[in-house]
Amino acid sequence: MRYRYLLVLIATVVLFSCKKEKSAVINPSQPPVNPPVTVFLKDIVLSNLPSPYYHFEYSQDGKVIFVSFASELTRYNVVYEGNAIAELRNNILVNKDRIIYSYDEDGKVNIVMYADSTGFVFEDVQFRYEGSKLARLERQVRRINTGFFTDKVMTMTYYADGNLKELTDHRFPVFGQLDQTFTDRFEQYDDKINVDAFSLLHNDFFDHLFLLPGVQLQKNNPRRIVRTGDITFNLDYTYTYNQSGAPLTRSGDFVYTSGPQAGQHFLLSCIYSYY
Repeated sequence: MRYRYLLVLIATVVLFSCKKEKSAVINPSQPPVNPPVTVFLKDIVLSNLPSPYYHFEYSQDGKVIFVSFASELTRYNVVYEGNAIAELRNNILVNKDRIIYSYDEDGKVNIVMYADSTGFVFEDVQFRYEGSKLARLERQVRRINTGFFTDKVMTMTYYADGNLKELTDHRFPVFGQLDQTFTDRFEQYDDKINVDAFSLLHNDFFDHLFLLPGVQLQKNNPRRIVRTGDITFNLDYTYTYNQSGAPLTRSGDFVYTSGPQAGQHFLLSCIYSYY
């Protein structure tokens, strides 16, 4: 279970679509700037986990309209109000939960609420920003006869170029969960397109998936992750890419750095496909 949890945390999925910008005025003394590349992620396949781990489908105008997780353990229809995501609706036979979005005055997602088929809100996730960057996530859970209790807080710091530097995850001792804190430090970024950073926030296998439009945790792909805290490991990645600079494969060498499994290595693999 511990190994699977770690795989889920460091494995990730994304659909990341870079928006085209207006043409820039070119200074004759400077080389032309290449236009941003748009990629549409189709599948992410992770070794030893249900496949595809993430799957995306899009409308003709490029909006995500469907996403599934873990070989359709959950299946979400994405509902919009204008250009903003209003809800993700799980449509598997035994679960009709809704992920309901709320936005602040700047158009950023500030809360997502998880409601069951009766409308009972059993979980919410609140977001805090520093400028355009996501700085903090707090998840609150409740049962029918209780109020809300915070069970997870994630905080983020960034490098000057905007790539995620450190992600700290604190778990609180509620509903049988252990009190744990660990920090992932992301190092040695490449200069290619990142398509799976959103999965860093989806690090509990049985939690619902949410997408945060406009939030960019990572522009590029880290070649190394160092975890410190209650669980420690190093993870080194190598990538191959397509002609657009998006990753096609990711190979990982995972090694525990403390505890009874210190020194043990595990090989991880990930395959990306696109439309």
